[in-house]
Amino acid sequence: MISNITQNWGLMRIIRLLIGGYAIFEALKSHDLIVGILGLIIASMALFNVGCGAQGCGIPISKNIKKEDSTHEDVEYEEVRSK
Repeated sequence: MISNITQNWGLMRIIRLLIGGYAIFEALKSHDLIVGILGLIIASMALFNVGCGAQGCGIPISKNIKKEDSTHEDVEYEEVRSK
């Protein structure tokens, strides 16, 4: 968990942390609970590197994917016409 916090810091992750921190600051200043909760969510997403970034969500692809055999069955199609 510590390695997740200390590694892979990019520009978007830093921007999310700054926006979350600013939202928390403004929530404390104006006593706004909802903005504070949203700020905590955004800041925690940046700290723990979870959620989707600007490039969208990505799922790590396993490097050990077996390629399917190139032998596929031929599919027969029947043309349907209206009367």
